[in-house]
Amino acid sequence: MKSKVLPDPFDLVAKALGCSSVSLSLDSAMYRDHGWDSFGQVSVITALEDAYGIHIDDDAIEKYVTMRSIQQLYEQILRGDHQGDS
Repeated sequence: MKSKVLPDPFDLVAKALGCSSVSLSLDSAMYRDHGWDSFGQVSVITALEDAYGIHIDDDAIEKYVTMRSIQQLYEQILRGDHQGDS
């Protein structure tokens, strides 16, 4: 079975926020960068769920408010370690 190629998390977040992926870094975070406010966070979470085929529970949304944590999620999914957020 061929594994699915997952979109880069920087590209996903940039598209969700309407900015350039090169303007983001691992230190980028909600309320600090590119209009990443609560509305932007909804777009980011939706983009992650759609692109990676996962569900992020409302209680877990606060885990993914930095590019560093989103990059870690991406790496877990690539390794097959992501068990879901509940």
